[in-house]
Amino acid sequence: MEKSDARLLAALALQEFEQSEDFLGEILDSFLQQGNLSSLDRSLFTELVYGTVRMKLNLDHILQQFSSRKLGQIEPLVRQVLRIGVYQLVYLDRIPDHAAVSEAVNSARRLGRRGAAGFVNGILRAVIRGKDSIAYPDPAVEPAKYLAVRYSFPQWMSARWVHTWGFAAAEQLCRAFNQPPATTLRLNTRQISVPEAVQHFQARGAVVQPGRFAPDVISLSPGSVALDDELFHKGAYYIQDESSALVAHAINPQAGEVVYDLCSAPGGKTTHLAQLMDDTGEIWAWDISAERLAKVEENSRRQGLTIIRTLQGDASKPLGVLPADRALVDAPCSGLGTMSHRPDIRWRRKPAEIQELANLQRQIMSNAAELVKPNGLLVYSVCTITEEEGPEIAQWFLSSHPQFAPGTLPDWFPEPSDEAAPHTRLILPHVHGIDGFFIAAFSKLR
Repeated sequence: MEKSDARLLAALALQEFEQSEDFLGEILDSFLQQGNLSSLDRSLFTELVYGTVRMKLNLDHILQQFSSRKLGQIEPLVRQVLRIGVYQLVYLDRIPDHAAVSEAVNSARRLGRRGAAGFVNGILRAVIRGKDSIAYPDPAVEPAKYLAVRYSFPQWMSARWVHTWGFAAAEQLCRAFNQPPATTLRLNTRQISVPEAVQHFQARGAVVQPGRFAPDVISLSPGSVALDDELFHKGAYYIQDESSALVAHAINPQAGEVVYDLCSAPGGKTTHLAQLMDDTGEIWAWDISAERLAKVEENSRRQGLTIIRTLQGDASKPLGVLPADRALVDAPCSGLGTMSHRPDIRWRRKPAEIQELANLQRQIMSNAAELVKPNGLLVYSVCTITEEEGPEIAQWFLSSHPQFAPGTLPDWFPEPSDEAAPHTRLILPHVHGIDGFFIAAFSKLR
């Protein structure tokens, strides 16, 4: 079987995703390295894999309406071919319907499944005829089920969002998570200014926009121009979502200070801190994984930064060091704010994990409270939007650590949604147009 066919390769990658516990990005990279794909086919393969994983529940809902056989009775690889075909028919305008059907039939044939080609052809042609009249649950009767099926999320997630924000906002959030993410660069302003970077990428044919909030962020379209660029290899920028880039600004580190980053890998926020300190002072960067710490060191070297000292350690246990001027806890979390970039997270996460992670976050924050000097600042951040991992952690921390008071965030930050807690920000994709994040700042009194 040739592996130079983008659609066939996509079916194989999707099947590996379903059979393994690996994250989608790792599987994608592995297949791209093995497959002999042209540049255009690499883009198509990536779109088909990410899009089909993102919309899997919705695609299965559509397929079941046009198949007399239960989806669970369809041979797994043929089911992947069908999902890819429906994804193209429903969500990719640039691929003609006849081409999507023809290529799906061709993939089924090449898989060598007897009778599969005719079966695939029949179902996909039925989808073309009936795709404007697909039935969904009634949102007035079953709002969470409607959102789950229509926008392809586990129902436990959509039910949470309806409960927290109401149906209309939950639907906007679902739509935002399903939008292709922008490629954003956090510029290393020690090497390049924002105008210089804008001019560089415009000369390469990209459309460049300033960040929505952060002064050292730009977004690019197409994002591919940033992947193999001389400025990247020189360390002039780091590919990082803007909400993630807000975290170092929340800490507001000053040149000459000692700053602790307790969960530092892969180093995006760590190197941003060093940049804001003009590479003067000390940053102690911990992570539980030596392998991931190597990424911090690599990113630090590439960006020409010298003040970062990496240490292997578990931030949920005492680290045995003297207090610093400032500390960052970018805690392990459910990652549910990043689903536009990582669509597979919606299928990998389980509800029970959220409380387990919240317990770990509390442990780390209790340790971090001892690692900040009086008048120092402690910043907590997570790339998720759950109450348990965000606002509830912030409330718990202040109530259980009387030596801390609410800290101050930059006045140019997104407006706080909770007027009673201006030291926190819950960043929501459908409101702010960037990844979901929670950031909180705490000032140590004594």
